[in-house]
Amino acid sequence: MAWKVETLLARRLAWKQPGGRRPAAVTVAITGVALSVMVMLLALAVVRGFKQEVRHTILSLSDAITITGYDPDGTTSTPFAAQPVADVLAPILPPEATIEPRLSIAGILKTPSDFLGVNFQSSPSVHAPNGMILSRQQADALTLALGDSLPVYFFAGDRLQVRQLTLDSIYATGVTDHDAALAYCSPTLPTALLGLPAGYAEAIGIRNVDLDHVDDLTQQVSQHLLQAYYQGQIEGAYGITNILQSDAQIFSWLNLIDTNVVVILLLMVAVAAFTLISSLFIIILERVGTIGLLKSLGATNRQIERTFMLMAMRLVVSGLLIGNAIALGLIILQNRTHLLRLDPTAYYVDHVPASLTLLAWLLTNLAALLLSWCVLLLPALAIARISPARTLRWD
Repeated sequence: MAWKVETLLARRLAWKQPGGRRPAAVTVAITGVALSVMVMLLALAVVRGFKQEVRHTILSLSDAITITGYDPDGTTSTPFAAQPVADVLAPILPPEATIEPRLSIAGILKTPSDFLGVNFQSSPSVHAPNGMILSRQQADALTLALGDSLPVYFFAGDRLQVRQLTLDSIYATGVTDHDAALAYCSPTLPTALLGLPAGYAEAIGIRNVDLDHVDDLTQQVSQHLLQAYYQGQIEGAYGITNILQSDAQIFSWLNLIDTNVVVILLLMVAVAAFTLISSLFIIILERVGTIGLLKSLGATNRQIERTFMLMAMRLVVSGLLIGNAIALGLIILQNRTHLLRLDPTAYYVDHVPASLTLLAWLLTNLAALLLSWCVLLLPALAIARISPARTLRWD
């Protein structure tokens, strides 16, 4: 009930001037709010989408946690029996996590007209003993197609061995350095070439782990392996690293992006605040006569302030609606068309991703409304300094 009069006045007082023209201050205020909200939503969506895509790409290329075997003095990596270690770790891993033994060996792909050096890594995805998976970049460099066979020369210790391998599949991650260097082969191939017993591995990779839980799981793995060693369940020393350590530069870069977003948000808040304050001051000056009339009829300063605050909030809401419509439209358009492209060699993704959660959208709009209300208090307080006698004579 306390706001009934102010609400009624705010509804009755139209922003349009005689002749149906909208004051310039009103247009500037709506435009300022719309642009600020649009930029804030787009910044949040692009940064969140970019971080998600880059994290997904890095996790798909690298193991979340890597366990490497070392000789007794802890100086040189050495192959080890993978199954006992996997059995020890199985009870503490999340249900969705997978354990993949790793063996790698350097090789040279040879065609009649060209050759290419790559690093072969064992993968359970390669089922045929003489099968291999190359990247699109590697296949194009050697002009290979699915089903093609070619000799591959492997360096096993101080020996050079050759195998005839068949291209079973082609992959593409978009990360140039990875696609140029890494190929995949059957787990039995490097085992035979290196003369290792079945089930041995140079490292064990743990995949499908939430990035937010990698550090905690790394500590659990380390403690569990140490306990299993003292209990005689496993032998030897093991080095443990995780993706946050091996790719620390990438994740530091992603964290730095958050700072840029904070700067953008602060700038947009400052732009919107300045626009609203200046616009409301202009609107108040244009309505000096109305203010004087309301005061002469007995309206208090508080009532008039509330009336103009409500009128100004109508502008804010209009700006929010316009800004939200444009921002959400651009996000949907980009996600469906990938109109804005990126260089994957530099950004790990080939387009600008955009992802906005419902919570982030709600908080942004609620914060905009709250800040707008607080910002509008300053020009509204200027109404108390306006004298009815002078305003009625205002020309």
